[in-house]
Parts: sequence; C-alpha cells; structure tokens
Amino acid sequence: MDNQIIIRKMRAEDYPNAYALWQHVPGMNLREFDDSFEEISRLLRFNPNFCFVAETRSGKQIIGSILGATDGRRGTIYHLAVAPSYQNQGLGSQLVTKVIEQLQAVGIHKIFVNVMKNNQVGQSFWQQVKFVKRDDVIRFNKII
Repeated sequence: MDNQIIIRKMRAEDYPNAYALWQHVPGMNLREFDDSFEEISRLLRFNPNFCFVAETRSGKQIIGSILGATDGRRGTIYHLAVAPSYQNQGLGSQLVTKVIEQLQAVGIHKIFVNVMKNNQVGQSFWQQVKFVKRDDVIRFNKII
C-alpha cells in the first residue's frame, strides 16, 4: 500500500469528509438520523479509540474510514469504506486490523458487522478477512 497514506483516530471534525466518502462508496447504507453529525459525534465520544480514518499525507484527503464500538462485551464495526480508487490495495484490511487490535487491547474477543443483503462486494470482503456469515440470527431494531 502507498506509504503516503496514514491511518489515525477519527475526530468529529472529520465528519463532513468521511460522510462524503460514504456517499461515494457503493454498498453503504446511510440513514439521515443514524449517520448525522450528532450521532457519529456521540459514537466518537463513547468509543474514541476504535474509530479511524485513512488519509493522504498530501492534501489530507480522507480515503478510508472505519467506525468501531464496544458495549464492554462485544465489538461492532460500522462504515468501513475505502475510496474506489484505493480499493484492492489492502487499506480496508488494515483498517479492520487496527480496530481488532484496539478491541483486543481492552479484552473484547468477539466482533460483529452488519452487511446489507444486496452488498455482495461487502460480503465477499468480510469473508476474505475471516469473518463468518451467520444464518442463525435475525436482527430486529426499533427507533426510540
């Protein structure tokens, strides 16, 4: 991978550029409420050590992101995104590894990620990095 790329902790002020990236990566499932500045800022406040961006050294363009979180028992990964022109170079795997290392450092040993059924590229990626697809779980949610 290009040595002109750095991975660092995500900050709230990265939100506009990260959101622009998410909008241009196929398969991202963005929702106005869940992915608002306020919601992402809250995630960053509660999980400051598990959210990262990848950026170019020159120009400081955000070309990758990953949001990790934990409830103290399990980890969750959200919004892994790599700009299309930087895909298939190992950056996505590096971002995942970074989150896994940080979660392991605080004693988390199980991580899950949600992938939309129609996102075949995403499903293939997660299987490639050794995540196992589960067919025995149905997920429910409720907006409160």
